[in-house]
Amino acid sequence: MRRRAFIGLVAGAIGWPLIARAQQSSATPRVVQLGPVEIPAQIAGTKRLLAELGYVEGRIRLEFRHAAGDADALPALAQEIVRDGPVDVIIAISTPAALAAYKATRTIPIVTLAAVDPVASGLADSLARPGRNVTGIAVFSEETTVKRVELMREILPQAVRLGTVTTKVSSGAQSLTPVLEAGRKLGFEVEAINIDDPASIGTILSPDNLARFDGLVFVPDVVLSAHLGEVVRLVNLSKKPAIFASPDWVANGAFMSFGPDFADAGRRLIAQVDRVLRGAKPGDLPFERPTKFDLRINLRIAKALGLDLPATVVARADEVIE
Repeated sequence: MRRRAFIGLVAGAIGWPLIARAQQSSATPRVVQLGPVEIPAQIAGTKRLLAELGYVEGRIRLEFRHAAGDADALPALAQEIVRDGPVDVIIAISTPAALAAYKATRTIPIVTLAAVDPVASGLADSLARPGRNVTGIAVFSEETTVKRVELMREILPQAVRLGTVTTKVSSGAQSLTPVLEAGRKLGFEVEAINIDDPASIGTILSPDNLARFDGLVFVPDVVLSAHLGEVVRLVNLSKKPAIFASPDWVANGAFMSFGPDFADAGRRLIAQVDRVLRGAKPGDLPFERPTKFDLRINLRIAKALGLDLPATVVARADEVIE
């Protein structure tokens, strides 16, 4: 073989992987967000945060799939996403969505906003080094729900009956045992209020049904968030003080909220999606935990409920609505 031909052959052999990588990197990535329910504000947030990182229309194929509030439909939906063709990243909103996606694929990167411990739920080997194809933000909602129970005791020192409100999405993904135990230690009789079907929200949270409770504690739940307006209306009609997990509830007329700063968690979630799209392996990216927490109080609703809030609680609030 002539020297010039040989050099050309070697150069070509070296160049092919570079060309292949260039073609791969220039291809439009396909990202699918999977969740139990459609929440327009959440979808808009995902689009906005990705756009801020340069993933505008034309530079990304962004799809949204949801199970219309039926958590049991998530596994089939995840399998359908995998069958539909190449996917660069699955964004899984909620632990059930992450578990469904992980069951459907062990190779496609999954970035999740999970309510519970990803190690205990089988999504990761450890928080620091997940070791599988899943990473994301782990909220550990049992801990913050316990804090909401403690707040309820502070503002209702004489209360006895406490209801904790969940749907299949939250109750199926997390244990309420720590919450129930914390409530009982604080002198509450705690009853779980489970909403298996979103269509039954109006019945289960009706004033007649809630009359037996002195207060309500809501766990983080994307299905309930999708019905935020209806839930707030029903709870306020019941005249029962209720604590929710995020400030958007208080902004829409609820009494109180305490929980992680989900806006910050959303930014960090999309930052992890960006790192995966740039070549990082989920198994090498630590699961992150929220570091910012937010307490909001609506004093107008407190007055309507006839509550005289302790000054120590009001002083701790990040925002007070007069």
